[in-house]
Amino acid sequence: MQIVKIRRVGNSNVVTLPHQLEAAGYTAGTSVVIEQTAEGHLLLMPVTSVRERIRAIGRQVVNEDREALALLAAVDRGDANRTE
Repeated sequence: MQIVKIRRVGNSNVVTLPHQLEAAGYTAGTSVVIEQTAEGHLLLMPVTSVRERIRAIGRQVVNEDREALALLAAVDRGDANRTE
């Protein structure tokens, strides 16, 4: 863990990343997504990881709501017997 300061550069606030993170793909010019969590933390991830994260969330939603999704699919097909 390393402590860094938020600095002002032009109209933006900037956080510098330690060079040790380059091995993980955080190099100059890498596009990243910043997300604020409900707890107020910031989550920083390379754009290439976003697709993987979306798929993982999709799988989680399908697993948690499989029955509801099956009912919606039945309605889309017009299968009234399936929704009763």
